[in-house]
Amino acid sequence: MRTILSLAVGFWLGRQIYIQYDKEEALKKEKVIKARLKKFLEENGLTKSEAKEQTSDLLGV
Repeated sequence: MRTILSLAVGFWLGRQIYIQYDKEEALKKEKVIKARLKKFLEENGLTKSEAKEQTSDLLGV
């Protein structure tokens, strides 16, 4: 019984750590994509404020 309980707790804890890690990785990727999109829009004729607004609109932020 203790073994099963220990395995269940270990599995749950490992899953929680992985979920947190996955969220952090997704946020990092989102920041990179947002910066690249903003840079692209600025290079193609939009002002910084317009590029920021368009980036927010496109990414749903």
